[in-house]
Amino acid sequence: MDVERTVIEQKLVSRRRMLAAAAVSAVPLSVGAWHLSSKDSSGQSSSNAASATQTAAPPDTWNPFVRVNLTPSPLTDLTISIDGPFRVLAPGSAKILAQSVSVKDRIVSAEGNGIRIGDEVFPISQIEIVTAKPPSIWIGRNQYRGSIRIFRRPGGRLIAVNLLPLEEYLASVVNSEMPATFPDEAREAQTIAARTYVLSQMKGHPQFDVYATSRSQRYLGYQYLNDEGRRLAGETQGSREITARTAGIVCTWEGKVFTTFYTAVCGGRTTLGRSVFKDAVPAIASVECDWCREADRYRWTSTLPVDRISKSLREHFADLNEEFGQLKSLQPSFGDAGDLPFYMVSDGVQTKKIAGTELRHSLPIGTLSSPRFTAEIDATEVRFSGAGHGHGVGFCQWGSRGLALAGRSALQILQYYYPGSATVRLRG
Repeated sequence: MDVERTVIEQKLVSRRRMLAAAAVSAVPLSVGAWHLSSKDSSGQSSSNAASATQTAAPPDTWNPFVRVNLTPSPLTDLTISIDGPFRVLAPGSAKILAQSVSVKDRIVSAEGNGIRIGDEVFPISQIEIVTAKPPSIWIGRNQYRGSIRIFRRPGGRLIAVNLLPLEEYLASVVNSEMPATFPDEAREAQTIAARTYVLSQMKGHPQFDVYATSRSQRYLGYQYLNDEGRRLAGETQGSREITARTAGIVCTWEGKVFTTFYTAVCGGRTTLGRSVFKDAVPAIASVECDWCREADRYRWTSTLPVDRISKSLREHFADLNEEFGQLKSLQPSFGDAGDLPFYMVSDGVQTKKIAGTELRHSLPIGTLSSPRFTAEIDATEVRFSGAGHGHGVGFCQWGSRGLALAGRSALQILQYYYPGSATVRLRG
């Protein structure tokens, strides 16, 4: 079985490259008013039912394996538990290095040139843990389907990568990225955007395709423990049904999948993709969107001491080999509607230009919900008033909710946020 999977993965590498670099051969879908949701006789969606049952995608769905980096920052150690029989293999090999019926809270760490799990050391730089019946593997507080690969990185650190079929991965992503209370049409659109995104990221990295955080897209796995130790579902019967209904459907631009950027709340207008991301295609346009106005952070305010902002700006400009003193003024320098906003910051001696995204990332997390804001400065603090949550580019998640409540279908929602794109279903 493991040899067969290795052969399949080798074929998938070739197919990933073809998908990223060449035209997609697929069945085109008409936007129209096409609705994917299945409703019962009362008009309620059947996807709200909770069950452990796996809802299957159509048998001809193209369903490659996805490699998800669960540890965006390499760790010195991690904790693993496995709730059933498993084997430890060298990736790409059928040779069994170890096997057991289960383990509980074992520490995984780097050991010399190898990897240690509990008391056992494997003298190789990568291992794969394959279970008899997934989902069985816990990494920290999250349980995952598929298998887990552990890679030893320089400096005695490790990363853990979850290998699983695309459609199983998406059943968790849709719940991780969007509330289950959102309309089905919004969640279907989210699933299609997430599927397109991950396929666009399959660019031949030797160890993984995407991260499990908002650095790529959020992925909580099959289930997880909250801070109180309560088990919460990372995927549900509802999310599995939505994934099955949209199976294989992706967005394309000029016949190719593209990076379908999305944001939590755009705040009234999405930001032109190419003003933020170099790889954004023309479909990542700036569009008016008041459909997210019910979101908590459609409008927001925050404050921060002038001294703290000045410190952050000094650190930012020091990385550019430039100096900056105490902040005296902060003024917006908006261009055309939808362009990434820039700001002019002055210390009273010199004035410098900084992008809203750079300023947002320079300040303490949570200070600026988005890169679009105005600021008022007094002697001791700065008061920010802004719009939206996230980078503001592409598909607006809260906006999709508003459009769905207004009767738009999943494909119509995608066409709204990715104008000029096409929607196709990939076949296996």
